[in-house]
Amino acid sequence: MVRLAYVIPAMMVAFFLICNTMTMATDPWNENDKEVPWFGEILPPEPFIGFYSKVVRCLWNVEPVCGLQIYRHLFDQSKKLDDNCCRNVVKVGVRCSRELGWALSLYQKFKPHKTLIDKISIRTYQECVGRKL
Repeated sequence: MVRLAYVIPAMMVAFFLICNTMTMATDPWNENDKEVPWFGEILPPEPFIGFYSKVVRCLWNVEPVCGLQIYRHLFDQSKKLDDNCCRNVVKVGVRCSRELGWALSLYQKFKPHKTLIDKISIRTYQECVGRKL
């Protein structure tokens, strides 16, 4: 269960969603995990039972290398997604993109950016679909 607390947040951002998100934290003792923006943060409670399970299913379609790129894009639009990560965003779909953004905004430090995260996740998905990769 402890491992899951690290995997879910790491994967959430990754996708995301939305938009430039993290380098998947799959191993709580991995030194590279400290680069993940929510490293050391406690996993927020689920907004409803099964929410994190849905998020994890969405993240199975996101390559770990895209996580940090997506996260950076989320908070700095000048950081563009490469074609590979854009394909990941399209593969995940708009619904999962929004859910990943929602999951990210559950963390206290990201709550003030909830609306922005949602808007950027939708816009990023639309831009990636428009690239016709």
